[in-house]
Amino acid sequence: MSFMDEIGKMAGGLLGGATPEAAAGAASDHVANMDSGELGNHLTQSLGNMDQGSLMGLGQQLLSSFTNHPAYSGDADTATQEAGVSQADVASGNPGAIGTLINYAKNNPGVLQSAASHFLGNNPSAISSLAPGLLQGIMGKLGGH
Repeated sequence: MSFMDEIGKMAGGLLGGATPEAAAGAASDHVANMDSGELGNHLTQSLGNMDQGSLMGLGQQLLSSFTNHPAYSGDADTATQEAGVSQADVASGNPGAIGTLINYAKNNPGVLQSAASHFLGNNPSAISSLAPGLLQGIMGKLGGH
């Protein structure tokens, strides 16, 4: 069994036994304490595992966080222009556009952590599609490690 299979098995077993609220809370706690570079890298790695609904949810949450977070002086339009992507591509779940915006968000840790926390809190079913490093941290918050 490969490492990825092991992670999937662990995630399925542990997260499957946790309530969606507990999983979302653990995810929120974990991302709130992560370095923005590490969080951004894990989210970018996760994009290939997400379904279209999750991609759209993450993209829309990033846009919302750029607009509403007090630590960012612009809005979603400013962020997407500076990142070199379109809001439409991000909102529609284009993985390349979302990855580019995540990379840009690494320079805005509060925005990135807020977006990740809200996304995972509102989409606990997406937790199982996260990159292994991020998933392990969440599982640790649930008491798995």
